[in-house]
Amino acid sequence: VATEDRSRSIILYGVKEEESEEVEKTVSDVFSKMGEKPHIGFCGRLGKTTADRPRPIKVCLTSSDAANRLRKSGKKLRDEPATRSVFVAPDMTLEERMERKKLVEQMKAK
Repeated sequence: VATEDRSRSIILYGVKEEESEEVEKTVSDVFSKMGEKPHIGFCGRLGKTTADRPRPIKVCLTSSDAANRLRKSGKKLRDEPATRSVFVAPDMTLEERMERKKLVEQMKAK
């Protein structure tokens, strides 16, 4: 089984979703608010549409350096009211997400 190189991918949570949106343009707008202009290989919404919250966006970049730089500069999104609810996260497998969730719960319990 070929494994995907997740080091070049990031997940954007909290980006508002519109009916006929161009996801790549939406992602470029978010990145420009962060002061970044990386080369995007692919981007798309994940999961099924729900009324209560926007679907996350998976963004595949051309290099892992660009992905790391975007994860680090994600805190710049807190400065603008329009992007205050947007979070940049690394692309993780289901097992990695479950392990991280356990660790976070343990840390909260302390």
